[in-house]
Amino acid sequence: MDGQTNTNGDFKKSKLFIWGFNFDSSNLRPYLIIQMKKVITLLSAAFIIAAASVVSAQEASEKEFATYGAGLSISPFGPALNLSYNIDAKNTISVGFGGLPEGDVPEGFLPELDVLGPYTATGTSSWMGVFWRHRPFEKLPIGFNVGLASGQIENNLTASIPMHAGEDEYASYSVTYTENPVMYFGLNFGSKPVKGFQAGFDLGVLSTGGAVIQYTGDMEEYDEHPDDRAAEMDDIKSNFAWSMLPNIQLSVSYGF
Repeated sequence: MDGQTNTNGDFKKSKLFIWGFNFDSSNLRPYLIIQMKKVITLLSAAFIIAAASVVSAQEASEKEFATYGAGLSISPFGPALNLSYNIDAKNTISVGFGGLPEGDVPEGFLPELDVLGPYTATGTSSWMGVFWRHRPFEKLPIGFNVGLASGQIENNLTASIPMHAGEDEYASYSVTYTENPVMYFGLNFGSKPVKGFQAGFDLGVLSTGGAVIQYTGDMEEYDEHPDDRAAEMDDIKSNFAWSMLPNIQLSVSYGF
């Protein structure tokens, strides 16, 4: 494609949220207090989830087994319709269809880009997948979820600062995931195979082959400053276009 540069995204390790602290004697104490509050919050959330899982297990033991299930879920990749077949009390096969219409990505969800600087982003997705959910413990609603998905994820990034002072030209890029299929692995809580309404929570990761990054701004600007554009794409590759995409999914289903 003339005037466009492609590159594949790589795995990026999560940053530690400790910026702004030099760890001298004057700021070590407030740093530790903040970190302790974070730990307490996470432990409290884990306790609530564990308690809810035990209660759900006790209630589920009194309910009748459901062969089929249908429900809705929401994740960073959009809402989805899920259809399930429960092989037995420990194994479920499900098919999901989902997507997200194009919309603005909230600023709080955007990672910092060191070279491109402040920016805005829009995103869209469409996908379908087949998954196997296995619960090793028949009496507990805890298990793992693995599967294959196929679809497309596209993000469009636009710099908030013009490339040259006093001008109205902004660098822009598309970040697209199109390699199919991709593998998914996650931990699942809830969604027991029983009749009636059930709630579930899934925490996992989508393994992709990386994203294709393309410059979509003014091509004359690209030809005049190719090194600047290449540096911005490397920045996007390292800090935005990860090959391992995290997933948090909440679902509600009905067993019958």
